[in-house]
Amino acid sequence: MVDRQKNNDLHNLLKSGREYKLPKKQILQSSIDRPIINLVKSGFIKRYSITNDGAIGVQITYGPGDVFPLTLVYKTLFNQPLYNGPEVFYYETMSDTEVYSIDTSTLQEAVKANPKLYADLMQESGRHLLSCVHSLENLSLRSSYKRVAHQLTFFSREFGKKTSKGIIIEAPLTHQDIADILSLTRETVSTSVIKLRKGGFIKTDKSILVPDLAKLEAEAFS
Repeated sequence: MVDRQKNNDLHNLLKSGREYKLPKKQILQSSIDRPIINLVKSGFIKRYSITNDGAIGVQITYGPGDVFPLTLVYKTLFNQPLYNGPEVFYYETMSDTEVYSIDTSTLQEAVKANPKLYADLMQESGRHLLSCVHSLENLSLRSSYKRVAHQLTFFSREFGKKTSKGIIIEAPLTHQDIADILSLTRETVSTSVIKLRKGGFIKTDKSILVPDLAKLEAEAFS
């Protein structure tokens, strides 16, 4: 439901870069690879790390119109690292995906020539901040069931498509994906999804349909 396909200077700059077409489950880059900035043209990408016990922790999901990684933007333009830990982060496609990419040096030169790009980058930062605020709010909820409902509310707003039957979440989410995002077990997520489905808050087939977003959100905070 969020329109990210903006014709702003930042998106136009990224569209002038190299275009990649990637199949599902392919790693685009990691945090230790060559520094590039990307714009998602179509499809979905998840950023995750792998813990010492082999578990996957998904920090954020990117969809059409998203720019990433902003950690590289801040390091390149302001010499401000946003993360100093030892973890390596991976960016992997969740579906067939198309992205535009430019080197950080290209961004650096473009910003010098066009300071308006700072405003576009600030807007992108605000959207990423929204995702972080959502994650903190999610952790404050009392049960796994409410956390799953809350996460599906967020995805409905971020990656939802309005239809006559409700909102279809276009991101190709599996129960394991949701578990990795919320640091829950797949079984816990499956139990919560079944309960939400029985309550009429969602319908599931090849994708997740939310008939009434306000009711799903109310259930998350009930």
